[in-house]
Amino acid sequence: MELRHLRYFLAVADARSFTRAAESLRVAQPALSLQVRALEKELGVTLIERGARTRGLTEAGQRFAARARRILLEAAGAADEMAQFAGARVGRIRFGSALQSLTEGKLAPLLAKFHRLRPGVRVAFREAHTRPLLEMLAHGELDLALVHLGKGEGGPALEVAFGEAPLEIERLYDEPLVLAVGPRHRLAGRQAVRWKEIADEEFVSFGPGATVRELAGRAARQAGVRITSPISASNLGTVRALVSAGLGVAILPRVALELPGPALFGIRLTAPALVRVVALARNPIRHESPAARAFADFLKDGLRA
Repeated sequence: MELRHLRYFLAVADARSFTRAAESLRVAQPALSLQVRALEKELGVTLIERGARTRGLTEAGQRFAARARRILLEAAGAADEMAQFAGARVGRIRFGSALQSLTEGKLAPLLAKFHRLRPGVRVAFREAHTRPLLEMLAHGELDLALVHLGKGEGGPALEVAFGEAPLEIERLYDEPLVLAVGPRHRLAGRQAVRWKEIADEEFVSFGPGATVRELAGRAARQAGVRITSPISASNLGTVRALVSAGLGVAILPRVALELPGPALFGIRLTAPALVRVVALARNPIRHESPAARAFADFLKDGLRA
């Protein structure tokens, strides 16, 4: 049984005439009659009374007509819904971000704008450090993730082998990491500082697993400096408040100092300089829905602007 059989049958039922039904369908009347007879043969019942000028429905035909209309309505609805998916108008995207400073800055307004543009697409948001997000991406628990890595070489597209899943990492932009100090700190107002000059400072750091913490540790070791970090926090706002109050210094992305909140000074680090790569990660071996592709393009355009 095909949908066209149902359409042909209902056309005859509504027109009460094979001739008028054939005209409305723009098919030859003999072909229409054959299609209806084939449907009746498949069902094992007579649907349309023959012999009279007016083609009425049998009792079975009346029952079947009601079901046929529901089937066609459901089929049309399914086609419309799939067209919405194909056009990225509906769907669900599992998205993660490791960049608190970006979430408090550009990202939150971008997510709100995407929701306004595509209200049928639900974005399930999760915040975590880069490594856990990459694990979830590799295991199929996320569709896309905004992560940050250390300064890398090469072109805009990087590939990271994570376990058995090769993750595609697309560089969006590079961002300097700076030394953040409070307004009364001895270095406040300096333009640049060498790592050797802050060897005796106490650091307010992010918790274990944070990319910024790992990058700062590598840079310090390269400079021959040991970081002392008696205070650890997982929230960017907490780190900023503690540094502003004079309880230590911190390594933060420059954009974090531009957010509303406690007063901070940002100082450029040298010998070595410290840069993070903001990137969009995806799993290329998994199917990416049209909604996820549209969201990825939207994010890249918005974050690079």
